[in-house]
Amino acid sequence: MQAVGPSGFYNVPVTKFLMLFVGSCSLLASILDLKAIFHLQLSPHIVIHHQLWRLFTSHCAFTNSGELFFGLLLIYTMRVIERHYGSAKYAAFVFVTLWVVTFLEIGALVSGAKLGFRRVPGGPYAIIFSILYQYYRIIPATLRFRVFGVTFTDKAFIYALALQMMLSHSFSTIVPSICGILSGALYRSDIGNMKRWRFPKPINSWAARVSESSFASGPIPRSSTILPHNNVAGSTAINALVTTATTGLRNRRQNPASAIGNDTATPEPNQSPERASVEGVREYIDSITRQTPSSGIEPPSAEHTAILLSMFPDHPREVIIRAVSSSRNNLSRAVEIMLNTPAPGPSDSASSSRNP
Repeated sequence: MQAVGPSGFYNVPVTKFLMLFVGSCSLLASILDLKAIFHLQLSPHIVIHHQLWRLFTSHCAFTNSGELFFGLLLIYTMRVIERHYGSAKYAAFVFVTLWVVTFLEIGALVSGAKLGFRRVPGGPYAIIFSILYQYYRIIPATLRFRVFGVTFTDKAFIYALALQMMLSHSFSTIVPSICGILSGALYRSDIGNMKRWRFPKPINSWAARVSESSFASGPIPRSSTILPHNNVAGSTAINALVTTATTGLRNRRQNPASAIGNDTATPEPNQSPERASVEGVREYIDSITRQTPSSGIEPPSAEHTAILLSMFPDHPREVIIRAVSSSRNNLSRAVEIMLNTPAPGPSDSASSSRNP
């Protein structure tokens, strides 16, 4: 399965809240035997009993433990969308999607009664597939492989998991899933300026305080594979080796036969013997580790920079060049860095355009 960005819930409070909410509602529905209140039928729930609250509770809980597991796994995997949008925009996206898919499901119940579609099962199927559509349009594939002559990408595992959820209850789950995909397409098309809508600032400020105190998570330590090769641990080990070797070389400085090389044993006229020993040991270690004293960050590739500029048009060119340089011209790692870099707001982009 594709792993994009840091693991855990770092910078994804909305995803964390959504998973906790759906999981808690599903667990309570199973313990308290309340599964019957989470599905939706046009008749008798809406037409006869006027239970309009079912329009929203039908998205709150899964009624099956397997669907709960796969649904939460998909929500967690697609947390990269929240990192790409930002928590404020992602929360607005989920709220807008909730309303759009509700009206689409009502239309499907009305028009599909003659075709046998009379029931929407409990669970946020439509919301998950709306997020999945954004994942399909935004997140690029980082790995391709062939199986029996057919080319797949690393995103195929997520699509296979989503397909299993879509077909879990046959027609009853296919229709909500299609409604979610349509809702995602409508949001992506920005019909009615849906993409620009946000919660009011007081609500955003209150939600930010609550999420910071209750749902904030720190980053999980991981290997710095996206950083240049001269990491802290490697530098510390090399410096310790240099110090140890220098002590021995200092005692054998007068014996050319025991020196590593003539240039390391004999100091330059304007260079102290200890400094010459240190430089000689560094050159010797660099030859072992296949590094050169002048090795550093490689110059950014123009081709990779152009690709990232087309993939991330909202980011400044300087940020993209820095990502390519930090990844040492590895396109997959550069994409990972950019996905974890928040897009600049309108004020940032306006100021950058005024100050080229």
